[in-house]
Amino acid sequence: MKNYNFLNTILTSINNKKDMSLFLEALLTRKELKELENRIKIFQLLMQGRKHREISEILNVGIATVTRGANALEKEKIFEKKIPILQKLKIIKNEKNE
Repeated sequence: MKNYNFLNTILTSINNKKDMSLFLEALLTRKELKELENRIKIFQLLMQGRKHREISEILNVGIATVTRGANALEKEKIFEKKIPILQKLKIIKNEKNE
């Protein structure tokens, strides 16, 4: 398991959306933010049982992007645990996957 203590500490200390947005916009490029958001949306849609092709069309991304997200979802140990963020992924709606 990789250790990101410094990053984890910073991210968990930010407790409101505005500050988090400002931090992420300073840290990441617009392209990186979009890719991160898409990865999270891919997780959401996969957890809803959507097919790869459907996700690709909904998010306007390539099948390879969806497949990488699916592989990460299967591989990462976080998804074996029942943690609050997984519940949030299931209930948070976004305009493109409703």
